[in-house]
Amino acid sequence: MAMTAKPWQWGNVPGHEMATPIKGEVVAKLIKAAKRPLLIVGGKALEEKWSDKLLIDFVAELAQAGIPVVATAHAYKALKERGVEPAAIMTVADVTNRLQDPNWSIDGKGSHDLVMYVGISYQLQSQMFSTLKNFATHLRTLSLDRYFHPNATFSMPNLRQEEWEQVLNNVIKVLKG
Repeated sequence: MAMTAKPWQWGNVPGHEMATPIKGEVVAKLIKAAKRPLLIVGGKALEEKWSDKLLIDFVAELAQAGIPVVATAHAYKALKERGVEPAAIMTVADVTNRLQDPNWSIDGKGSHDLVMYVGISYQLQSQMFSTLKNFATHLRTLSLDRYFHPNATFSMPNLRQEEWEQVLNNVIKVLKG
């Protein structure tokens, strides 16, 4: 049976090409299969809960599992406090614009194949996914937030908080082996 998903905000209907809704167990496999993943984290990661911690703690664990992180907004300080040195500090718009260039990467070692966003307002994230969908067709994108993002390549369907936490915990478990 095919999984269906609707945009979390009704006005966000992107046209004929919409994200593939994926189940939780597929998220971890998708990230693990990526050769050059990149995680872009925003300031909302300091507000959102993940289990008994904050979402920024999940981001720190991803970084410690070897995924480079771009810190936006005020996420840099929180990551440093958790022992993580972000690969870069830039605005969401700046990193999204740079990702349109198939030759650009955060470390100069080859283009990224999977770009993930987390902890960024739904509206801004939607526009960043739209930009990459239309102007960076060499990339696959994934939203790690709990709301369906139709402009991403892959997105979880709208999830309850508990379901979302289970998915994120599974991602950490799979990546840490």
